[in-house]
Amino acid sequence: MSNIEAAVLADTLQKTRDLTRWYFSLLKNADPYHQHELNGVKLNSIAWLGAHIVWAEDFLVLRGTGGEGTGIEWLEHYKLGSDGSLHTAEPNMKEILDALKLVHEKATEHILSLTDEEINQENPYGISFSGTSTKKMLVQHCIRHEAMHTGHLSWLCKLNSVKAV
Repeated sequence: MSNIEAAVLADTLQKTRDLTRWYFSLLKNADPYHQHELNGVKLNSIAWLGAHIVWAEDFLVLRGTGGEGTGIEWLEHYKLGSDGSLHTAEPNMKEILDALKLVHEKATEHILSLTDEEINQENPYGISFSGTSTKKMLVQHCIRHEAMHTGHLSWLCKLNSVKAV
């Protein structure tokens, strides 16, 4: 059985993560818990973005394609619809970066275990994007979602006077 689609998704997810991790590395000297404010609106902190990206990959890619989630206790505070606040027992930045690595490795391994037939099956949540509710669409959405938040990290570089390009 072929898993060409899964391999392409895994490669694209990896390329997205490479860029995300690069931005995190540029922000290593910035306060990860600081929330910049713009026109009275607090922006998400570096730490919150990292934790949220971990939650999304665990939810969308691992569990959403039929794999087993990691069970990281603090993830649910950073789920879709959360208010952007830091949890009172928030993980430190090292824990977040370690979780980014762990979840990504498990997610990539799981995606690569799926055949083209399996990746095109309906996702267990019934979540639909653009009228499609396949496991493949959840992975594609995770890629888009992470890339969007990577853009937020690029803005945080500017706000922290970190030169990115």
